Amino acid sequence: MTKTEVLALVVFIFLASVAIGVGLSIFQLADLKPSDGALLFAGLMPAAIVWWQVRLIKQQMQLQAIIELDKEWNSPSMLENRKAAWNKQNEPDIENIECVLEFLEKVSTFEKQRVISADLIWDTFGWYVSRYHYYNKDSIADRRRYWVQNDDDKDRIDPTLYMDLEALAGKLLKQDVKKRNKRKVSKQPNLTEDDVKKEFESTKIQFITYERG
Repeated sequence: MTKTEVLALVVFIFLASVAIGVGLSIFQLADLKPSDGALLFAGLMPAAIVWWQVRLIKQQMQLQAIIELDKEWNSPSMLENRKAAWNKQNEPDIENIECVLEFLEKVSTFEKQRVISADLIWDTFGWYVSRYHYYNKDSIADRRRYWVQNDDDKDRIDPTLYMDLEALAGKLLKQDVKKRNKRKVSKQPNLTEDDVKKEFESTKIQFITYERG
């Protein structure tokens, strides 16, 4: 079992103990027979076990999904796509950035559908999602306008998944600020979202150089 699973199990046992204590107190106040309490807890225990098993299965599914995404993100073909995603002017290459953004759209859709959590994404792909979204805001806006405004129906809903990516990037930015502030020295001022965005700007060349390998 992982540390997270062990901690969750400890919390579960603690809460179960508290619930049993509260339940016994209620039975005493209600002047019910011990056999009534035994029947109630006999019914609740299987439900608690099922809940715990479902929780473990969900965690295993999240882990498997992240493993598969990691394989794709670091596959030889994706590494080549990431290298080609930037032009000589260190800006997104319009023709080659699409496949990288499509992958990140898939990550954001998985988060939206609760296949994987934003916390788990932050611990794995968050660094990339935030930066790719930030450096591609203009090209993403152009793509969304293309699919919506190049149509006679001006009220057409955006058919792309960029809205999901934008929502996930916003969550990850908040995660970034929150977790960095927890790690900072007490005398340091709290970081803000604008501070993180300024850092994105100042480290853009380093990020692109890193992606080029």
